[in-house]
Amino acid sequence: MRRHSYETTSDLPPERLYKALADIASWPQWDDGIEAIVLDGPAESGAVFALKPRGRQAVKLRVETMVEPYRFADMAYLPLARMRTEHSFIPTPDGTLVRSTVEISGPLARFWDRTLTRDYREGAARQTRRFLAFAANWNGPAVAPAPVKRALPFYTVC
Repeated sequence: MRRHSYETTSDLPPERLYKALADIASWPQWDDGIEAIVLDGPAESGAVFALKPRGRQAVKLRVETMVEPYRFADMAYLPLARMRTEHSFIPTPDGTLVRSTVEISGPLARFWDRTLTRDYREGAARQTRRFLAFAANWNGPAVAPAPVKRALPFYTVC
């Protein structure tokens, strides 16, 4: 298994950070590596959604864990590998410790580690700063029309 983590401290409370992150449809607003998200229904444990990275094929993800306001984890299903991303918001006397951890496992973990997590390692600080700025100004999820049943876009599943 390959594992990479990044952490920093924020003045924002864990509740605000968690709620901003749990607004999955808004991820493209702060993560410039995401072109689009398709999530039909509420963001809750077990929810399946599609994430379209810029310049790549869409990938199926599943919300694995939601422990409000401290932890949010999702699992991406890659060819012959799984990529688990966990975001933790831990209250400390100095503010909220914000930790992001990516773990890749499976027969092609080494390949996906070189392909995907290199970008994560290089951009983790920048992406986290963008998320913190987004969370500071977040006013709740946009009110969307009632979900329309549609097929998720084609994505890679193994």
